[in-house]
Amino acid sequence: MRRFYIAALALAAAACSSEPEALSDADQARVVESVRAANSAKPNIIEVIPEPLLDADIERWDLFGQACAYAPGTSLGVRVIAREGDAFMKIDGDLVRFASDSGARELPMRTRSLYNGRAYSLRLEIESNGQEVNLKDGPGTYEGSIWLRDQWDRVVYQGSGTVSCES
Repeated sequence: MRRFYIAALALAAAACSSEPEALSDADQARVVESVRAANSAKPNIIEVIPEPLLDADIERWDLFGQACAYAPGTSLGVRVIAREGDAFMKIDGDLVRFASDSGARELPMRTRSLYNGRAYSLRLEIESNGQEVNLKDGPGTYEGSIWLRDQWDRVVYQGSGTVSCES
C-alpha cells in the first residue's frame, strides 16, 4: 500500500511540473489575429422604429417652448422634438435625450442639424421649396428629414416628412 502512495505522489509531482507545449510563432499569430477580429467585429444592425411622442410624454417631460417637431410622411405623430440645447425621441418606450452639437449648422428656432446621445446620434435637415432653410427662417412648416445613427455610425432609422417649427 505504501508503494502505491509513493507511486501516486511521483505521478502527481510529474503532472504538476510539466509545462504546456509552446505554440509556434505562426500559431500565435493566428490566435492573436482571431482575437482581434472577434473584438473588432460590429454587431448586426438593429433597425430602430421611433415611437410617436404623445401629449402625455410632452407634458411629463416639459417639452414645450421654442422647438421644431419632426413627423414622418403624412403622419401627425411627432417622432422628434428638437430644441436649442437638446432633442428628444422615443425608442422602445423610453424617452431618449440628445445634446445639441454647438458646432453644427443652426436651423430655425435655434435648433441644430446634429444632436448626440449615448447610443445614437441624430441628424436633422429642413428644406423649404427644395431650398435649404437658413437661420433667418422662423416659425413655419417645412419639409425635413431625420437620420438616426448607431455608435458605429450606421443609419438605423431614416425618415422624411413635415417639420413644424414654433415658439
